[in-house]
Amino acid sequence: MTATAHALVSGAIVASIPNPFLSIPLAFASHFVMDTVPHWDVGTNWRNRSKSKTGAVAIVDTILGFSLAYFMFSGKVEGAILFFAMIAGNLPDWLEAPWYIFFAHPKKSEPAKNAGLSERLAYAIYKTENVFHAKARAPFGILTQIATVGFFLLLLS
Repeated sequence: MTATAHALVSGAIVASIPNPFLSIPLAFASHFVMDTVPHWDVGTNWRNRSKSKTGAVAIVDTILGFSLAYFMFSGKVEGAILFFAMIAGNLPDWLEAPWYIFFAHPKKSEPAKNAGLSERLAYAIYKTENVFHAKARAPFGILTQIATVGFFLLLLS
């Protein structure tokens, strides 16, 4: 899912469950639940784009998502709790970013045999997080994402 989708659902969670000791872990867990739905995101087909373009799209997506969630939910929950929930909801994707940024490239899909600890750790996080991913191409993967976010917004309202 995009950072926007994760931020919106995280915002809905904290708006409906204002206790941060419950809502922030739920926002984190929602990431994995949402990623099981076939979807398109910035990481889909990343090998067909430059890292700088992928990074720029990811940054814009994150800013957009945090801004929309803040606009929608800031009046319903304390700003700091909302902010930390959005971070928690996006954290799994951010933890896998070092693999993409520092080690992966279009012809490399796993660490080299002589890879160092940091590369092996980055790859392990990437692979673990990707166990939950169900990817789909656009436009279908965008529509499923909109439906998923809509479902959670209705469920949590």
